[in-house]
Amino acid sequence: MDVITILEELIRIDSCNPFICHKTDPSKPETWKLEGNETAITAYIERKLNAAGFQVSRQLVHTDRQGRSFYNLLAEKGVGGRSLLFYGHMDTVTVRPWLSREIALTPVRGTRTINGRRIETIIGLGSNDMKAGLAAMITAFESFTPRDYKLKLAFGADEEFYSMGGNVLAKSSFMDDVAAVIVPEIADGPNALEGPRTVALGRLGRCEFNIRVPGTGGHGAQAGNTEYVNAAVECAKIVKRIEELRKSHQDKFIFAHCRGQDAQQKSHLAGSFYVNRLEAGDGTISIPSEGELSVSVSFTPNFRIHHLEQMLQRLIADMYATDELKKTMVSGQFQPVQVALRPRPTPHSEAYCLPEDHVFARFVRQSVDQAIGFRGFNMGYSVADENVFQRVRKEIPVLDIGPLGELCHRADEWVGVESVYELEKVFKKLVEDFQEYPDDN
Repeated sequence: MDVITILEELIRIDSCNPFICHKTDPSKPETWKLEGNETAITAYIERKLNAAGFQVSRQLVHTDRQGRSFYNLLAEKGVGGRSLLFYGHMDTVTVRPWLSREIALTPVRGTRTINGRRIETIIGLGSNDMKAGLAAMITAFESFTPRDYKLKLAFGADEEFYSMGGNVLAKSSFMDDVAAVIVPEIADGPNALEGPRTVALGRLGRCEFNIRVPGTGGHGAQAGNTEYVNAAVECAKIVKRIEELRKSHQDKFIFAHCRGQDAQQKSHLAGSFYVNRLEAGDGTISIPSEGELSVSVSFTPNFRIHHLEQMLQRLIADMYATDELKKTMVSGQFQPVQVALRPRPTPHSEAYCLPEDHVFARFVRQSVDQAIGFRGFNMGYSVADENVFQRVRKEIPVLDIGPLGELCHRADEWVGVESVYELEKVFKKLVEDFQEYPDDN
């Protein structure tokens, strides 16, 4: 199986995540029903893995309102008390930024100049995020059977929305004997243009907070009444202060850059946040009696989610203490502004970063160097299922090795052809070398 042929076939399969969630009871995320679109790609990969000698099974992830089921695809070969897992997600984002669905799902060859060198590319939705990685997982191990360990592959459903597949997999017994995880996710960090010659040690975390803002209501004709509290106005005050806080927020993280043999160079990554939604009032003649804004936060391992929640709560408390926020009284009772994590059916993701001197990081670095030449460590800007694995299975090291590509989540997404072949070569080297990886790690 040629990896580029497989990649082009994968691009043609529509696995766009619908990003539709039916919330029968918004207060109970465990009852929410998601729609999915991984049926065709799951069947395609299943056929390829069976042909490559894997034992393949399906793992239920979720069922939509029509009763259709969506699965993780699990595969393994070999025997032993430990396993090495390769993981990738099957869904892509939507085709909305593209001119048409047909264009998005049609692989096209192109060229780009990267680092002063002209390279051949494949353009298509999901080419980089992450069907190139899936293609390498499908082809790299076709003729390989491990000695004294199990080689496991997992293909996840719904990574782009709520990481439903990653959460189900991480909690399952399939992970119990996993010694380490490799994920060919996009290389979107500071060293992104090095492709599979870099190893990503971790990823930023991400969470969202809802800030509910009460008002008194009242007839709009009496908007000048000083006893009235307009929730829309109070929301605007909070947005202004959050933007000021964002500009002074300090969340800089240093990790090993380590180009070639130089282990002294370092790279910097920064966290940030912004208001991504604001609603207040109902557009009637009444003064808005409630408003809500959402804050999206990306953060480094310097912070935990509860630290960020406390930061926003302190901001609100300071605004009350200085009378910048009006106190809303309803029937004689104080109704405060409330800060809470935005409800979702799976937990929000903490940041993580594996130390560069971790035994598995050193092992992978050596294999990459021998296969195609190691160029440096990296760390991803975006949240992915790797964050889920680190939250649920802290004892299992997780590293990313992705292809060279750009423009994920937008039109003209591309991946470098040579880098896909290099990724496949790295995978073959890793599974061969893992046979000598110590059992006690």
